[in-house]
Amino acid sequence: MPATIPLPDANPLPADKDNRSRLIDAALEVLLRDGILGFSQSKVARQAGLRQSHLTYYFPTRNDLLTVVVEHGCQLVINAQGCAGSAAESSLESFRQQMCDKVCDSRIARLMVAVTVAAETDPKLKSWLSDFDRRMLNNKREAFLQYGITCSHDELALFHSTIAGIALCNLNSCTPEDHAEARHRFLLAFDRLILGSHPIQRSE
Repeated sequence: MPATIPLPDANPLPADKDNRSRLIDAALEVLLRDGILGFSQSKVARQAGLRQSHLTYYFPTRNDLLTVVVEHGCQLVINAQGCAGSAAESSLESFRQQMCDKVCDSRIARLMVAVTVAAETDPKLKSWLSDFDRRMLNNKREAFLQYGITCSHDELALFHSTIAGIALCNLNSCTPEDHAEARHRFLLAFDRLILGSHPIQRSE
């Protein structure tokens, strides 16, 4: 089974957390457990142990909450891709395996499917999703640069789209063999990107 990203545990939520953080954690729990069709403000408020008025104070609409939740969940992937520091702290092979783990974690794909479905009826959310996709692409560019690897925009965009498709297919997987195939496809796409890249010549 693929490694998983540590996401918040189920209730009870810590009482000392500020209300906004409690609501975000609760919303993430509800979204991952019940999907977009079961995602409601009232359910999130109950999960957080707060009144719904607390929720609407911070997040007036369901989609306002949804965008923050997806940012929160996917930020874990961004952090895991090695861009937190100014230089890579692990080997390229370690980075390759870590990215594979995150891409093959079905919970992140579930978050992105949820926001994509919701965006069909909300132009504001669709605009946010487009911007988020560009930021994720730029994040990958910065991550590879830390390993001295530069790729053309088209090469990187193709890789980005390919692994999004792999993550989506993996979301519908139901056997260990399916998950193994998803990892194999990701590693193949990663290796092909590296082969087509241009290593940066660093001065001594």
